[in-house]
Amino acid sequence: MGALPPRSRFEAAVGAGNALLARHGFRERGRADELEAWLQTDTPYPNPDPADLLDSPFLVVHEIVEIAEAKRMGLRITKDVIVRNMEAINDAHLVAAEAELAIAAAEGDVAYVDSRNADLRSWCDDPLLTASQKAAYEALRDRIGTWLERANAGRRTEGL
Repeated sequence: MGALPPRSRFEAAVGAGNALLARHGFRERGRADELEAWLQTDTPYPNPDPADLLDSPFLVVHEIVEIAEAKRMGLRITKDVIVRNMEAINDAHLVAAEAELAIAAAEGDVAYVDSRNADLRSWCDDPLLTASQKAAYEALRDRIGTWLERANAGRRTEGL
């Protein structure tokens, strides 16, 4: 993980993420301090550099929703919250990915959705997923694939 950017970058990024969520009817709202803490948690997965993540409004949306889902499950942001609660976090991650990709699709950012499709395919092969989680991730992968086929063929696309 790279060095953490200044708090002002977190505040600006979370503000933009919250605006995207509101514009697309999502109720989640994030806080800069929570995102900063979340990006410092232990995880078995590689994470993007914090500065790069803050530069991507859709990734910020993903993290805001993931944090909100984890909190809804009664989890607190601690250094080991992810590694101690993998099953719950994988569920939260799926909800976050769905929100991230739905918003990117609604914004018409086909290139972004396509760029995340490779990540989505790799998530489906994660050995830490339960069987039902694997099926849910695969269903999202299939929906994204169908949406991308329509978008890349120049056909009208509905929401994800």
